[in-house]
Amino acid sequence: MSDSRRDSQTSKRRERQKERFRDIMQDTEGNVIYTGAMHRIAGEEGHSARVRMLVLLVITAAIVISSGCIDAGGAMGAFYVIFPYIGEVSSLFALAWSASKLFVPAEIRTYVLNQSGEKIPGACRMLSIFAIAGLILSAVYLMRNGMGGEPAKNILYLGLKLMAALAAELFRKQYSVLKWEQSS
Repeated sequence: MSDSRRDSQTSKRRERQKERFRDIMQDTEGNVIYTGAMHRIAGEEGHSARVRMLVLLVITAAIVISSGCIDAGGAMGAFYVIFPYIGEVSSLFALAWSASKLFVPAEIRTYVLNQSGEKIPGACRMLSIFAIAGLILSAVYLMRNGMGGEPAKNILYLGLKLMAALAAELFRKQYSVLKWEQSS
């Protein structure tokens, strides 16, 4: 890694740390207090929007995990099935981590919104890309080698890959229309 890139990463890390600690103070008794702004989803539907996003996350996770539980016609253990699935699961973990920090508490701190909020669209996009890659590579395998006597499993597997990509994109779209407001 070059020195300039390492310096850039170090400076970004320091900026994030300063942003996080800027609004954290210590009172006279030694207790740590957050004095910065708190944010929540704007409007009366804030709670229902949080629940909707968490339900959509659970559905997306169920689809991704269930696609990994299907023996797709002789393709188990093949690198072109395993690599995209590893990418899907990794993207799912990144999405779930960021989404849980944003949608589980009713109000979140400014730095949490800034740091976790910017990761969600990328995690959704990566999950979609890996799901589509798994779909395409599995379809190519099936066209070249046949269904292996289990057409229902193969069709279900391909359908779950497509559903995973669509669910991730739906999550990204729903997240992009959320409006956040500073709470008092």
